[in-house]
Amino acid sequence: MSTIESSQTLGKPVIDIGHVFKGAGRVFLDDVVPLLLATLLAALLSIVTVGILAGPLFAGLCNMMIGRVRDDKQPEVGDVFSCMDRFWSFLGAALVLVVTIGLASTTIVGGILLGAIWLYVFPLMVDRRIGLWEAMRTSKDMVVRAGFWEHVVLVILLAAVNALGRGPLALLTIPFTVALTVVAYWDLKGAAV
Repeated sequence: MSTIESSQTLGKPVIDIGHVFKGAGRVFLDDVVPLLLATLLAALLSIVTVGILAGPLFAGLCNMMIGRVRDDKQPEVGDVFSCMDRFWSFLGAALVLVVTIGLASTTIVGGILLGAIWLYVFPLMVDRRIGLWEAMRTSKDMVVRAGFWEHVVLVILLAAVNALGRGPLALLTIPFTVALTVVAYWDLKGAAV
């Protein structure tokens, strides 16, 4: 049985931001110690490798939370390395997303819009083991079908939470925002094409 119950009703799935925050809080608090340690490990190794390991390690964090919401699997710190078998895929995905969303962020609005459209790229790549381009296309379709403007609001809230996480507080905000993204993805899984 899943830790997070889906908020989908019959018909078109729509994002429920309140449900997403509640579910993410539950996932985060239930597993706070392994999530904090895994985030610390991922952050340190990402810094030491000048960002080269960031994509695969943060995909591992995503995988930890997908395992929790899908299978009610207790996460372990070592799970942060669970996506290393697809190192190049996640490194490429991180580079493409950071560059495109980063460039679009020069207009602020563009970064928010692209962030909303591609919110589920990493969860899709992890959960379905699909490639970057298919994940980008599927993420866009999920977002459009489940409420584009609601996702824009969610991305603004994610950015606000991350803005609070400067320095050591990032050890709290990073896993919480990953949990938010995974719970939202899980709620809308049926919205994918």
